[in-house]
Amino acid sequence: MRDDGTATASEHQAEHKAGTRFLLALAGYFLLQVVLRASSPAVLKLDEAEAVLAFQHLRLGYGSQPPLYFWLQWPLFSLFGVNLLVLSVQKNLLLFGTYLGVFCAARPLVGVHGAITAAASLVLLPPIGWEAQLDQTHSVLATCMAALALWCYVGLLKHGGVLRYALFGLLIGLGLQSKYNFAVFALALMAGSLVVPEHRRAVWNRKAWIALAVLMLSLAPHGLWLVDHLELATRATRAKMLGDAAGHAGNVARGVSRLAGAIFLFATPLWIVYGWIGWRHREGARLRLDQPHARFFLWFFVAPFACIAALVLAGALASMKPRWLQPVLFPLPLAFLAIFPALARRAVCRSVLWVAAAFAIVIPAGLSARAYLGEDTRAPFAELSAQLMQRFPQAQALVADRLTDAGNLYLHNPAWRVFHLPEVVRARPVIRGDVLLIHAGEDPGRTSAGLQAFLHAYRSGVLRRRGRFEVGKRQDSQGAIRVEYALVSVKEE
Repeated sequence: MRDDGTATASEHQAEHKAGTRFLLALAGYFLLQVVLRASSPAVLKLDEAEAVLAFQHLRLGYGSQPPLYFWLQWPLFSLFGVNLLVLSVQKNLLLFGTYLGVFCAARPLVGVHGAITAAASLVLLPPIGWEAQLDQTHSVLATCMAALALWCYVGLLKHGGVLRYALFGLLIGLGLQSKYNFAVFALALMAGSLVVPEHRRAVWNRKAWIALAVLMLSLAPHGLWLVDHLELATRATRAKMLGDAAGHAGNVARGVSRLAGAIFLFATPLWIVYGWIGWRHREGARLRLDQPHARFFLWFFVAPFACIAALVLAGALASMKPRWLQPVLFPLPLAFLAIFPALARRAVCRSVLWVAAAFAIVIPAGLSARAYLGEDTRAPFAELSAQLMQRFPQAQALVADRLTDAGNLYLHNPAWRVFHLPEVVRARPVIRGDVLLIHAGEDPGRTSAGLQAFLHAYRSGVLRRRGRFEVGKRQDSQGAIRVEYALVSVKEE
């Protein structure tokens, strides 16, 4: 090299190519996930079944879950039909957006190799790398919005233009309509930016009002619905947070253990890999809490977990699942590199990429094996849907007592009106004519209880026929389903 300028330009070009290759490989990985999922025989589980059913009604609110995921899928299903491919494309686009957001947020903080390391490390987090492909919807969207908001926030530190502030406010508003625990991420972001002077001076100025205004405008439609339906929106969440009531002391003890367990499960195997890397490079890895970005991430985690700990000690949070922490714990790899910036270099990046590549091979293989071999992932819903249409062509609507049954049957026949029994009993939508109630399982008592609840909700309903039949064979690849059914005629009231 003849001068430093030429060498620096060459290094920048090499880093740019490395970043581009990484993002292309990432896009290929999620494209593979789409192909595997769309060709898989696996059935829908709870979250995806709920997402499919929600397409029947475009609303401002959907019970205990915010509406944004359903709003995003509505035009896709409308254009391309209700099918597994569209469902998988939406989810994997959001997952790609999460990795992309982390990469772009990390690049100005820890360089290209550090950004590749941080983004690739997300596959080591089980709720993001594994569980998101199984049955997550709202958590996937909330994490994507959080990653994009973090990217936008990092951009505000250097270029705080009007449009960037407006985009930041929009992303926070959309995040709050993705999943309500996104508020923990917003709290973490606010705490870190206010406590660190360098960030506070860069972000909190008069233009911050633009972000707040856009935030409020984007929240307004769902926010107004939420005010009128607060009990409906929070009832299930409160029940999950408290779990089985065990008194204050019991709730505190269980809350502490569940919180510690959730953090441990979320960060494993990430902490093992990073602990190994830190030990190998311990001579050059120095803690740099004197840097503003390192202190930002420190407060980013301290503030929300102080609030969570307060809820636990108050006995108001006795249950915790790793995915609930997803919107606030996803930046763990980036935070580690910001606190130990000497590790954001090519050698470390290469080591992490080898581990991440191994996970990127094992995860699709494991998902495929589970789809074809797992007892709870296979059921002949396509055959069941065809049988029901043949046996009950006069049925105007189908009501299933299990959400997964309702979602899978609607997926295989979107021409039907399909409902989940608890929602029908609660909201009492307009249903007339012959209605088919089904329970796919071995417990006939549930069919009787569901029938009584339905007849209580629709007083004009008259039971016409009851029975049972079985679809498929237990030795077949997709197993068998035993169905209890009741055909009820509902007159106009």
